[in-house]
Amino acid sequence: MKRTDTLVDRCNALIREGMDFPMIWDAYLKGHRLVLGPPVQGYRNTQPVLCIPLFHQQTLIFVSSDAEFRIE
Repeated sequence: MKRTDTLVDRCNALIREGMDFPMIWDAYLKGHRLVLGPPVQGYRNTQPVLCIPLFHQQTLIFVSSDAEFRIE
């Protein structure tokens, strides 16, 4: 979906600009209209990730080892 793609692109741009996850959560994600709740720690391929529930039954995933946001 276009809205979630825009969300991921913006989050990844903030990472490239030097912001870390806590800063992005507080400044951008926490109040975003697509975000349903706070991040929850999970695992993908044995790597720890932060999972943020979104509307439209999607999840925003932050993979700290790659410093990248993705949509599931």
